[in-house]
Amino acid sequence: MPHQNLNLNFLFVILLFVLSSCSKGRDKCQETNELTKRELIIYCENAMVSPILAMKDEFEKKYDCKIQIHNDCEQNLIGNINQSKKGDLYIPASNVSFSTFSNKTGVELTDSMFIGFNKLVFMVRKGNPTGFDGCFSGLLNGQKSLIIANPETSSLGRITKKVLIDNGVYDQVMNNIISLTPDSKGLVKSLENDKAEVIVNWESSFYENDNDKAVDAFALYSAKSESFPVYAATLSCSKNSDLAKEFLKYSDSKNAEIALRKYGFSKRETIIF
Repeated sequence: MPHQNLNLNFLFVILLFVLSSCSKGRDKCQETNELTKRELIIYCENAMVSPILAMKDEFEKKYDCKIQIHNDCEQNLIGNINQSKKGDLYIPASNVSFSTFSNKTGVELTDSMFIGFNKLVFMVRKGNPTGFDGCFSGLLNGQKSLIIANPETSSLGRITKKVLIDNGVYDQVMNNIISLTPDSKGLVKSLENDKAEVIVNWESSFYENDNDKAVDAFALYSAKSESFPVYAATLSCSKNSDLAKEFLKYSDSKNAEIALRKYGFSKRETIIF
């Protein structure tokens, strides 16, 4: 009997060793699969992070790949692309960012896909305590403390500048401006922290991070449309150009459109009369 127990114990130890080896083998195999998966590197402005994240999981599962997102203001993204010459897709918050992209990076935009229109809106603290009426005249003569995005560092800043110029108030507003932010990130916080009474921002920012609970957004009363097209574009330095093109196609799919709609993006331009 003692001899039989010894054999059973020995077999039990062997079995544990085999199971442990199998488990480690599976883990190692999974790690290897993760390392060998195709990867997309996407550069996007901060205002586009939430919409891209909303599409990321489904795309990764469908194409058995990984998506790495680099987000920042336009100026820093372009600097990173210029320095690294790596990446597959560039998705700014407005196509105005494409105008000087190749000159600044040495990288070409090879293909693109229309994602939808993003609207420019005024935002105020929840309940509009200062009674701002949405008119550009209310921004003059220091009537309201205003913070906008920097035209030198972001597509939001450049679009804001264009809209203010189109409505004949840019110079006066700039004389009364409190400060400039690098891009959309931090604008809502300036309202919450009482640093500003009015900001000009992308409508998509209203729908992220529970911002809709902290601020109110309303259309700019302007003679022109305040909707601006957003495109995703592939980069000539892409190492996975076929997969990058698949992402472009996916961004035009019904599921992607549903995900984007949650953040205020629309395939149809909104015109304010």
